[in-house]
Amino acid sequence: MPKTPLPQKTLLDEQTERLGEAVGDLIRAYQFRDRNEICCHGVSVSQCYALEALYRNGGLTMGQLSDYLYLDVSTVTRVIDQLKGLGYVERVPDTDDRRVVRAEITRGGRAIVRKIRGSLADDYRNVIESIPVAGRNAVIAAVEQLHTAFLSRSSCCADRRPEES
Repeated sequence: MPKTPLPQKTLLDEQTERLGEAVGDLIRAYQFRDRNEICCHGVSVSQCYALEALYRNGGLTMGQLSDYLYLDVSTVTRVIDQLKGLGYVERVPDTDDRRVVRAEITRGGRAIVRKIRGSLADDYRNVIESIPVAGRNAVIAAVEQLHTAFLSRSSCCADRRPEES
């Protein structure tokens, strides 16, 4: 019986595979670098992301933080409790609905975010300096486009958070 030839990979198939590998490699490299830089400041990566969200957006409810961080509300609540224990966050009643509690960053929280940002900025400077000057804006634009594409993709699982998989 003659063997059926395997279908040829299309250019799109090859690009899909390369993108998956490249994004996976980038995420792993970023997460390990990120973890090493952030942990030396006494907060976990999740805590750092929550602090950054509050620093950038002001007070947020647990639901808003959950959406922003792609984490379950119970996980966000635990992270905020830990940050409150460190003195970096406080819980305040919402001005419109007193049943709702907002997390707000404290002065100490803003100070640690500035320290972490400074450390990370040094690292980003080293990364961007390793890219030829003529290609830097193209790399930044490509990362921005990739982020936008991920946010706008339609998927059967697009509304599921990582913890629910």
